Amino acid sequence: MRKNYLISGIVFCLAALIIFASFTVIYTKTKISDLNEDIYKAVLTINNYTVYHFGNCEDEQTKADLTYTLERYFSNELTEGSGIYSSVIEHETGRIVATSADLTAEGNLTDPVLNAEAQKISDEYTKNYDPAVNEYGLSESEEGITRTTFMRIDNFRDGRYLLTHCAVYDPLKIVLKDNAATYITGLIIFIILEATILISFINLYKSRKEFELRNIKLTRGIAHELKTPLAVTKATVENWEYLSEEQKEEYAGNVKAEADHMTDMVDKLLEVSRISGSESDLKREPVDLLAVTKMLRDRYSELIRERDIDMKIMADEDSYTVFADPDMIEIVIGNYLSNAIKYCDKKITIRLTRSGKKISFIITNDGAKIDKKDLNKIWDVFYTTDDSRSGRINNSGVGLSVVKSILEAHKAEYGCVSNSGGTSFSFVMDRHEK
Repeated sequence: MRKNYLISGIVFCLAALIIFASFTVIYTKTKISDLNEDIYKAVLTINNYTVYHFGNCEDEQTKADLTYTLERYFSNELTEGSGIYSSVIEHETGRIVATSADLTAEGNLTDPVLNAEAQKISDEYTKNYDPAVNEYGLSESEEGITRTTFMRIDNFRDGRYLLTHCAVYDPLKIVLKDNAATYITGLIIFIILEATILISFINLYKSRKEFELRNIKLTRGIAHELKTPLAVTKATVENWEYLSEEQKEEYAGNVKAEADHMTDMVDKLLEVSRISGSESDLKREPVDLLAVTKMLRDRYSELIRERDIDMKIMADEDSYTVFADPDMIEIVIGNYLSNAIKYCDKKITIRLTRSGKKISFIITNDGAKIDKKDLNKIWDVFYTTDDSRSGRINNSGVGLSVVKSILEAHKAEYGCVSNSGGTSFSFVMDRHEK
């Protein structure tokens, strides 16, 4: 089962990766398509509204015309990082009247490597170009993701001169650069999403593992707790016919005591199962913690007198009301009080305080200190301290786990502090607003 959580987590992460990659590809392709269209329009208009002066005596003017054309072209931000090659050629002789390779046009931010590639492409087109066949010139394009090429050749003076323009782009590079913020934001969101999914499934895995470990511990605890009373009962039954009437009466009492102990333990386990981590079974109403404390003190009064315990309830107000399940709160305070009576030497102090919207209940006994290693474990089912195992009290190790379940169901804070001055158990709940 735990392995399935990890597999599911990996599957979800891969699914998120595929979805993210798909959206990224679609978005990038759309941007590249739009870019190629913009580049195509820019190249088509490179020589519009420009008058060229062709002829041997006008070479300098032709170069100026070409420079002006390129400056207009470079004014478009799309040209940054691209490659461009333009030329004016005398077709019959192949003489180059003017070329962008020899010109320094304002705003030129092209890439030298792509410029050389554009010149190579232009030379190949020009070599095979026939003005007689291409009466209206030539315009061709090859669009791609990492390379887009646009070639334009125009005829002038009845085909005696050719005006060429070749542009080479890396659309992917341009799109990534122009939309860097969008890609970074998307990547961050994706990483957060992946981390959230992964952490969620890891937590599910850990929770399942802890649940299985608790079940194992619970099973072992139940077996251990039931073993002794069952053994006593079995031994009594096996030897029943050999017992005297006086012994039978004594042993019957022992069997009843063991049966009561098992019944009490099973009832507490069922209580843990019923309320653990759930608010659905709580029957909430206003509950006065001070009144419940005094009621339980009276219930245990005989035991308190027998042990000669000095017990004090310290409260500055007449009532400390919370909105809770009264039966459950009685179990909590009753457990705290019974443990204090069992473990104290001579003194128990209960303090009720109000701080803002919170009410605190603290019960302190002057008994032996609980070892630091036991403080976080005392709330576990079937966990008992060494003192309880030594026979000082009859403790199943279930009571505080019931308290924990009740307080967690009420969304209350709880804890235990133990030092040489004594041991304190506490809980804090929201004050009930009338």
